[in-house]
Amino acid sequence: MILRKRMLAITVILVLALSLTGCWNRRELNTLGIVGLVGVDADNNGIKTTFEIINPKKTGQNGGEQAEPVKYVQANGRTVIETFRDATLRFDRKLFVSHAKGFLFSEELARNGLAEHLDMILRDHEARIAMHLVIVKDVSAADGMTIASGINTIPSSYLEDLLKQHKTHSKSVDSKVIDFLQTYNGKGINPVVTVLQKVKKAKIGTGKSEEYELSPEGAAVFLKDRLVGFLNGEETRGYNWVIGKVHSGIVVSPTPNTNGTSSVEILTAQSKNDVEITGNDIKIKVKITMTGMLDEETAKVEITDHAVIAMLEQATSQSIKQEVEHTLLKVQTEYKSDIFGFGQLVHRKYPQEWKNMQDNWDDLFSHATIEVETQAKITKTGKSANPVQE
Repeated sequence: MILRKRMLAITVILVLALSLTGCWNRRELNTLGIVGLVGVDADNNGIKTTFEIINPKKTGQNGGEQAEPVKYVQANGRTVIETFRDATLRFDRKLFVSHAKGFLFSEELARNGLAEHLDMILRDHEARIAMHLVIVKDVSAADGMTIASGINTIPSSYLEDLLKQHKTHSKSVDSKVIDFLQTYNGKGINPVVTVLQKVKKAKIGTGKSEEYELSPEGAAVFLKDRLVGFLNGEETRGYNWVIGKVHSGIVVSPTPNTNGTSSVEILTAQSKNDVEITGNDIKIKVKITMTGMLDEETAKVEITDHAVIAMLEQATSQSIKQEVEHTLLKVQTEYKSDIFGFGQLVHRKYPQEWKNMQDNWDDLFSHATIEVETQAKITKTGKSANPVQE
């Protein structure tokens, strides 16, 4: 009898436990506003946040006309999370940010510091720290996030596809929220963030076309959490050379002793950085090696001649060196921010010296001597053994 009562009690407990599991906090899709992008701008009394919300309707109500792919809603507040909640004062669904492609911040806001505005992303259980982090240059974040001039008509998807192209040219960076947080909280390195520009689109043909397009060329340079300036496309590739993140691209060089140019496609690239400290002198050494394929030659030269190939390799190597040295000089003298992580090399190689350097490393970096060594190797010349010119 006692055993039977115990079995009955266990059965009741199991049944009750099963009823408490499952999707207890589920929300149906037709009750949510799926957020694609979040744009944050400075406002007189705090911040103004713009949300791109995916429109689930494929067709309109009249005659099957195509509906707009997204809708936008804005909210003002003192903090990011306050604007999220206050957006429901103007929108008929609760915002759901788990599928957001990225957070966009205006240049004005970034120059005053980003850290406080990223705290919500780190704490909120729906926000993902793997989202793209983007600085919108010259225009507001709200203005930059509404453009989709590619095949994809949804701005958030268009932007994501655009950022994925960074490996084909190496003239931009693809930063995530987690990248910024890790670098910002680290020692001996400062963040570099994706930059986005709204560009006037060239009109081609007589058909209807978008007036503007987006360009992620370049990068945003930070000192701690404050934006201090920008790198252009060539300078950004110089940065990528140093940190070993050049995946592909074209190096164009003047062909020696001619009026032509050679274009070498980057196949592989590596960098090796080192630091030496002697007394108060800091010397940083950067060594870059690259293998490539000759994609185009406009001068009349004998490609099958090993001496000619060696000459083109030297020219390519010199172009890379100039690109890297220009970037290093600009970052050192103008921005005074170690975005390359040289301070981390000092920390590992000279841990005792680093204790006295870490608090003013960026200033020490700006006065350090930097030596750049480059080596380019052309391993392929394409399908043709000779240039077109006779």
